[in-house]
Amino acid sequence: MRSNNVIGYITEGFPGVMTFLEREILGLIQHGWDVSVFALHKETLVHYAAELDQSLVDTHYCLNRHLLSFKMLQSHLRILLLHPKVYFQSILFLLRTYRTTWYSFSRAIYAFMKAGYFYADAKSLGVEHLHAHFAGRTVDVAIFLSQFLDVGFSFTGHSNDVTGNYPLLQNKINLASFVVAENERALEAMKSHIISDVCTVRAHIVHPGVNTQYFRPNRESKSDVPTLIAVTRLVESKGLDDLVRACSVLRDKELQFHCNIVGDGPVYHQLQSQIHNSSLGEYITLNGALTSVDIVQLLSEAWIFVLPCVRILGGQGDHPGEFVSVVEDGIPSSIVEAMSVGLPVVTTDVGSLPEIVENSVNGIVISERDPDGLSEALLQLIDDSALRDTLGRKARKTIIADFDTAVCTSVLGSLMSTAINNRRVV
Repeated sequence: MRSNNVIGYITEGFPGVMTFLEREILGLIQHGWDVSVFALHKETLVHYAAELDQSLVDTHYCLNRHLLSFKMLQSHLRILLLHPKVYFQSILFLLRTYRTTWYSFSRAIYAFMKAGYFYADAKSLGVEHLHAHFAGRTVDVAIFLSQFLDVGFSFTGHSNDVTGNYPLLQNKINLASFVVAENERALEAMKSHIISDVCTVRAHIVHPGVNTQYFRPNRESKSDVPTLIAVTRLVESKGLDDLVRACSVLRDKELQFHCNIVGDGPVYHQLQSQIHNSSLGEYITLNGALTSVDIVQLLSEAWIFVLPCVRILGGQGDHPGEFVSVVEDGIPSSIVEAMSVGLPVVTTDVGSLPEIVENSVNGIVISERDPDGLSEALLQLIDDSALRDTLGRKARKTIIADFDTAVCTSVLGSLMSTAINNRRVV
């Protein structure tokens, strides 16, 4: 697919922690799209998706310090003078749609201001479609910027952002040209909000992709010692405390092994204390945040990837309990990466994880909050190299078939092309 259209991506920080987003953008560029990123925050210190050439991405920032800047005032005045009707209609839309709660109203004002800030750059670039990930404030910005530019927008829902009861989610879905889900669970949740009688929006699945040639098997790098690895943001819902308990069981069986935990987050020091108090320092390494260059090497050395996710009642982090009663995982990019290098995965029957890891086919799925069951699954794989190889080969086949970035971005690009052409016809 070749396109001369310009796509605008509304993101939080860029480059950031969402490696799937960066891979998606570079995938679209490789398919011939021009992509410009409009980021609400500055880039992270660690460029996690280090395998990507970020110089190919045209990035524009509107940081919080710009909210009261002269450029902000100048940008909004420009829209007001050039398109007064559109500008006042957007204000009326904000007041009518977002005034239901202070939470929604304050976020809408923030989004309105930042959309105005981005307008001049997006207009000069010829942006014809906008896309965002997660049904939060990036979508709010996309809505207002689409009104200023008179273009369509779409967004990808992941998990708790669309399965929860966030205010105005139905409005966002029904205003979009189309919506995308990264998994079946999110797809069903988004479909339930589509008002079929008055809306033509359609929901589609586009999985979080990975470069299967970069994340590929390397049997020569395997460690001589049974090695486990978990790569994730260190938050409560990842169940890493259960992994540490399972490692205690393995240690008590006098098994020689090592476990690498890669990532950073709120429970880092809690895990550090748990490892110390369990005298597991020589068995578990907390590696902190690493780039994909280091991660792919650790994955190549590992025997098993493990992520024992759990359901969290009452919200977590960016998902307040008033909107998300149960926090559950979607499809973590780290599992996609691990399966792409041919690792068997041990995970739990939480959220969308069973959609990608099928028990006894390409991994092992256990019940959540079961350290003993987790240790048994790990022991089974450690003791059975043939099973590891079989599950690992099938894991890679799963990724090549349904999670390769080139395939996933081709599908997304086709949806964007259709949306652009439909607006032209109208």
